[in-house]
Amino acid sequence: MTARVIALCNQKGGVGKTTLTVNLAQTIADTGRRVLVIDADPQANATTNLGVVVEDDTLTLNDVLTVEPRTGRVRAGSVVDAATPAGEGWNPLIEVVPAERGLATREQDQNLGREYRLREALSGTLEQWDVVLIDCPPSIGPLTVTALAAADAALLVTEPRAASVDGVAQIVATLDLIRMHFNAGLEIAGVVINRHNTQRVDRTDWAATIQATYGDLVLDPFVPEREAISQATSGAVPVSTIATESGRSVTAALQLIADLIAPATVTS
Repeated sequence: MTARVIALCNQKGGVGKTTLTVNLAQTIADTGRRVLVIDADPQANATTNLGVVVEDDTLTLNDVLTVEPRTGRVRAGSVVDAATPAGEGWNPLIEVVPAERGLATREQDQNLGREYRLREALSGTLEQWDVVLIDCPPSIGPLTVTALAAADAALLVTEPRAASVDGVAQIVATLDLIRMHFNAGLEIAGVVINRHNTQRVDRTDWAATIQATYGDLVLDPFVPEREAISQATSGAVPVSTIATESGRSVTAALQLIADLIAPATVTS
């Protein structure tokens, strides 16, 4: 069996995509499955949240995507060489391909075949994990294209606000181009509405607009806006460890979403 590769993305930052990525990783790992998180964002927030410290000799995604000029080979060889266990407090079934600031240079990469480099680095390694989650940058640049070219499915993350809704439309259009040029089999795993607050009329109205626009692609339930998420993020711990009603409500939503995007009985 090979891992299902899911890229979490949106055109706009600040929608909670990274927080969703790391907590979905924990949720899936808590079912006994092996999860690899690939941090494709130069801000390296997923790396930090998952408790991975990048030292001078740590192989990162930048190494995986860098080609040696003389050989044309990927420096790290494959993602297996760059995978490192998540830090204390996270499920030991989680591994991370970390990011670092130098990854930003990949946005200027003009080398031939750059879009396929992550797919090639994953080739032959997917038996190591059950699910691979890629945390994309908050923009549609070369790194996001590279991630989508390597993915089986894209999970679109948004929140019920006007600007975020526009971001979903932009990423959907981008996915059509990715299918046309780089990855014909790319699916949409769904649209996650994050940070939903039923007490705010504007959030409810925008959530209804997203549902009306994207129909069955919108995953049920929405992820609620709760204090537990901020507590978990600031403490670099899974939200499932926040033993409050707030934490339990978020964890319950994540469990249902994980079942929808990566069912335990289905592999690609």
